Amino acid sequence: MGALMERLQDWPSRLAEFVESRRDVGFARGKADCCMLVADAVQAMTGVDYAARWRGTYLTDKAAFRLLRDYGGVAGVATLLLGPAVSPALAGRGDVVLIEAPEGEALALCLGDKIAVQDRNGLTFAPTSAAKAAWKV
Repeated sequence: MGALMERLQDWPSRLAEFVESRRDVGFARGKADCCMLVADAVQAMTGVDYAARWRGTYLTDKAAFRLLRDYGGVAGVATLLLGPAVSPALAGRGDVVLIEAPEGEALALCLGDKIAVQDRNGLTFAPTSAAKAAWKV
């Protein structure tokens, strides 16, 4: 892992369908959190589940914080799976970005002109200028 992966030919429509399907899905630790948002999006675009090893393993805050501690936070998880971070100015549609959220750093999904962020009640959107780092997908 940790290398640029190949997107499926129809990735733009897969990404759009994915975002629409998650628009109103509220936060759920280990299912609909910032890490699973981007992992599920990457899976939709590439067909590869890079988060398979963690699915169902951290359903509580305590388990999630332990996992994040072990891997160096959300940025460490992204780097492990996607390779080194790049400048947020290089983020394009479908790439993963790092933002500062009220609870701390979070992963989000670049949609081109905005980013999608997992929130308590579903997706919220922020300007791409909110990105602090990015990972190419």
